Amino acid sequence: MIAVVPSGHELPLAGVRVLDFTRILSGPYCTQFLAELGAEIIKIERPGVGDDTRSWGPPFIDGDDQISAYFAALNRGKFSVAIDFTDSRGRELLHRLVAHCDVVIENFRPGVAERYGLDHATLAAHNPAVVTCAISGFGRSGPYAGYPGTEIVVEGMSGLMSVTGSRNGEPARFGIAMTDIATGLTAAGQIIAALGVARSTGSGTHIDTSLYETAVGVLGTLVASVSVSGEVPGRWGSHHPSIVPYGGFPTADGDVITGTVNDRMWPTLCRTIGAEHLLDDPELSTNAGRVRQRDRVETAIAEATSRFKTEELTALLLEAGLLAAPIRTVADMVDDPATHELGVFNRTDQYPGLLTSRLTGPGVDSGTGRVPEVGADTARVLAEHAGLGQEEFDQLHAVGVL
Repeated sequence: MIAVVPSGHELPLAGVRVLDFTRILSGPYCTQFLAELGAEIIKIERPGVGDDTRSWGPPFIDGDDQISAYFAALNRGKFSVAIDFTDSRGRELLHRLVAHCDVVIENFRPGVAERYGLDHATLAAHNPAVVTCAISGFGRSGPYAGYPGTEIVVEGMSGLMSVTGSRNGEPARFGIAMTDIATGLTAAGQIIAALGVARSTGSGTHIDTSLYETAVGVLGTLVASVSVSGEVPGRWGSHHPSIVPYGGFPTADGDVITGTVNDRMWPTLCRTIGAEHLLDDPELSTNAGRVRQRDRVETAIAEATSRFKTEELTALLLEAGLLAAPIRTVADMVDDPATHELGVFNRTDQYPGLLTSRLTGPGVDSGTGRVPEVGADTARVLAEHAGLGQEEFDQLHAVGVL
């Protein structure tokens, strides 16, 4: 979370215009981040249909089941322009539009951008300074390029699922699409860097990234371990492969996170939870020794913590200067006044019941509360940035191009 500028100051990406062909999650997360930094996001959608996630409900935020909560969370503050770019007249409009944009981002299947004249070479002919970004599942070339690039496929192929889940359970996907999210943030960082170069040189560039590359990147510590030891990493649930104890433990009415990040904390933890008998074994005085006796240590800690209620144990651990936190639900977090005090939620008068997370932190207010209907901004955006007159708009609308 980044608090970029205090309220009332110009946002860092003010004046940047982004042509956004992305849908689902990785691309929309990227452009949502850019929108909160002040960029104008022109979201290109299919006429009458829009982004697939508009229908990913319930829950829906409107009365017609047209805008899902999922879509609203990722597409606030964007302008929706509905164009059929499979039609040459639609593509011609987009080429006129790109001349007035700084960035173009897409997450088409490999080959689609080239087929419809939305690749970097074609767009750069209309705007030499444009920065283009392509997000795919497995890259644009190589034996995996044609694989379906959904989150769960990438988690499975990369090894992420093999290290996620309970210790003796089956591989599990993340509770949210973390690879999509991480890819969106990575792409946003690359775009911002490329914009700086484009503004200083007048020449744009192309960025190509993929969920698979991001997954490999976030597995960096395990990649290093495998390369050195040759051992296959396993699943540890909430616990840690090389720190014991460290993770979630049961209480009388829930679960609490605690552990020892160094050997000085070990005696304090044992005394705080009433497990002093563990201090009688000198081998457990070091983390290496505790890792070797993981099952014994974790079982004993769990037996001790289960005698306390969550709130009581959390307070005792914190007072002792130890790692401590209750394991809460998402609803618990949302209902917590302390969360709201951080300024990380966004509300809109358009849908008063809707609460969404702000990606760039408090103090950044670029009017990103509005959730657009499909094509809500088509006429205005194309008139302002593509020179589209009313007569031409009416003609193209009549034949379904708009």
